[in-house]
Amino acid sequence: MRKKLKVLAALWLAITALVVAAGCGSGGSDGDGTASAGTSQGAFPVTLTNKFGTTTIKTAPKRVIALSLEEDTLATLGITPIAYAKDGYGAASDYPWLKGKMDLSKSTALEASGDLNLEQIAALHPDLILATNLYNLADYYDRLSRIAPTVGYTEDAGIATWQENSTLIGRAVGREADVRTAIAATQKIIDGVKADLPGLAGKTFSYSFYYEPGGLAVIDDPETVSVQLYSDLGLRLAPGVTANVKDRSLSMEKLDALDADFMLIGYATDALKTEMNANKLFTDIPAVKAGRVLQVDAFTAGAVNNPTILNIPWQLDQLRPTLSKVSSAS
Repeated sequence: MRKKLKVLAALWLAITALVVAAGCGSGGSDGDGTASAGTSQGAFPVTLTNKFGTTTIKTAPKRVIALSLEEDTLATLGITPIAYAKDGYGAASDYPWLKGKMDLSKSTALEASGDLNLEQIAALHPDLILATNLYNLADYYDRLSRIAPTVGYTEDAGIATWQENSTLIGRAVGREADVRTAIAATQKIIDGVKADLPGLAGKTFSYSFYYEPGGLAVIDDPETVSVQLYSDLGLRLAPGVTANVKDRSLSMEKLDALDADFMLIGYATDALKTEMNANKLFTDIPAVKAGRVLQVDAFTAGAVNNPTILNIPWQLDQLRPTLSKVSSAS
């Protein structure tokens, strides 16, 4: 199961990165971002166990590099990384959920979707490297660890929940108590939406991504973290998906299998969205006819596929109108 989740998450991330990379902005230049002292600095040294061994962080880090979206958790702690990974669905400095919470204009944007530039990373003189969800970490862990203490995933990339990842980051920077508070704040928002929309309980959902003509990727595992948020809201994977989707693939002739009380579909390009909406097999799906489908761009699809402590409230803002309609439907 764990291996399957890893493959699923890696595939979806790779697809999203591939189709939107050409439109991504770049980050800032070399900066001098430093870690905030915070309100509840933990005791050091801290030793963390990961899949590749153990990492000991001797003192409170002040020059942190985030290689796999850790900047979202760091933002809740008032810590600005000196460098972050350029992501497949947009420059982190442009993420709406970071507005007013973190200024990355002086931080370095690193290429992390392919080969890591280890010389560039070493030249930044980090005292902590966070790679809690870096898919190719196995290829680099030993070399990164020689540059600075490196925090990796415990089992495999792409399977830890957003709570688990945030907790790990909090421990690494000595701010675990503060992270618990931040996690509770995000969970309160999720619980609030669930309480406001009790009609979601027991309803079904499907989640797919149209990445090229005839190429549709569909989440078919109810345990993947990509759909954790929907499960938390009381939704369950649509039976048509579990019965017809094999290895995340669905033929265009079976588009009706996507039908669900709540249907989410992302598009790599506007042209693909236009193509799909001209397909009668798609427009005849009951959820589409009833207006219970949310069609999103690649940026939003990427955020949905990689839930974090900060992008979840933003996601819910985008989903709320359609979810409200689903909740009130008989």
